[in-house]
Amino acid sequence: GIPGKARAGKAWYSFGGKEHESTDFHWIKVSRGYRVHQEKSNSVPHGAVVGYQHNNNKHVFGVICHTPHGHVPGKSNGQEAHYGWGGKEETCRNFSYVVVRH
Repeated sequence: GIPGKARAGKAWYSFGGKEHESTDFHWIKVSRGYRVHQEKSNSVPHGAVVGYQHNNNKHVFGVICHTPHGHVPGKSNGQEAHYGWGGKEETCRNFSYVVVRH
């Protein structure tokens, strides 16, 4: 799936220049002994949350975009990040990876 944001039974994700809404999504859950944190890095860090985008058959990574709107969940191809906001897909270069570590 494509990383995005969710609340109250709905999820939003960016794709194809737009923000999309869905009720068919999964929460990220981690087992006891693991922790989730944000990590700024110039390359994809070990333990980064991995998603998949079917239009280009490539992995995308869960990120937190640091935007004028605040910290917004989104996706990255490892170079830049995208997040959904106000019905549009926005681009950001200031982001942290969502990482799961033991």
